[in-house]
Amino acid sequence: MKEKQDFHIKADKAMSVKAKELSGLSNRELYELGCKVAIEQNRNVLDTEILELHDARDKVNELTKSIRSRLKDKEVPTKPSDDENDPDELKRNILPLDLFKEMVFYYMDDFDITDLQELGSKNKEIFRFVLINLAHYEITMEELNQLYADMNSE
Repeated sequence: MKEKQDFHIKADKAMSVKAKELSGLSNRELYELGCKVAIEQNRNVLDTEILELHDARDKVNELTKSIRSRLKDKEVPTKPSDDENDPDELKRNILPLDLFKEMVFYYMDDFDITDLQELGSKNKEIFRFVLINLAHYEITMEELNQLYADMNSE
């Protein structure tokens, strides 16, 4: 079965054969790859970054749903690491501020998060998770109580 050659473009046959040998791609795949490269080379750099930003935002929205469902089941999004020297453990447990507040207010209905003794005895993973986020956002227990009171007064 003979494949159409270079789709409307007659390229240097030797270059085409060499590219196929090195890459293992068909004529069509080489043509499509060449088109993609040409588009990328001539695209506005800002366009590419904006598209990447949209992809990242979609990923964040998808992850937020998953995190919310875990938090509603009283699970932390990521389990504490067994490795005490894990440099990414803090980063993995820091949520966006609005999502963290939502989680804290949800838990406030079950137990007093601002009472560290009670929280520590109920669920140590949640306790650790809450402390990491409180420290990151520099929120005091008084501010947390005030936010909760304001939310419930509405």
